[in-house]
Amino acid sequence: MSTKYIVHTGDRSLEAVVVEHEGFYEISIDGAVHRIDSRGRTGGPSRSLIVDGRSYEVATVPGREGLDVYVSGDAFQVRVTDELWARTGADTETETGEETVRSPMPGSVVRILVNEGDRVEPGQPVVIVEAMKMQNELAAVRRGTVISVRAKEGDVVDQDAPLVLLQPADGEA
Repeated sequence: MSTKYIVHTGDRSLEAVVVEHEGFYEISIDGAVHRIDSRGRTGGPSRSLIVDGRSYEVATVPGREGLDVYVSGDAFQVRVTDELWARTGADTETETGEETVRSPMPGSVVRILVNEGDRVEPGQPVVIVEAMKMQNELAAVRRGTVISVRAKEGDVVDQDAPLVLLQPADGEA
């Protein structure tokens, strides 16, 4: 099974297709295929990656605009959009006009970025879910107010699980 992501960094957007194999990943980035072996380290966000036979130390930390990624000492800011999330994100409105931010796939809630009563803007990340060792920021589709947060950090969630419920701002419904 493969999953397609759009990775935004700076002014570039790259398409990445991830295929999980037993013991490694195959990642195609804009058509170039790479073999990735990943080893986690206990007690922190860092991982040792072997990419096409070369070793890298990588750490990811949720940042204000996405993920802060540190690769062998160099820092990058990235935002990852999952193709599945893009498809499910279009169908998030309830009959009352409320927007439900849902998990696009089974995963773990890494970070809740909002609280009840917070105002959010379109595209503002509200929760980060990790699936297949990749963190995905899930964002509000339009301006509104957080009505309820239905998950907590560390929760394991199913695909389509409701995570955050938003009431659209006046004129946004």
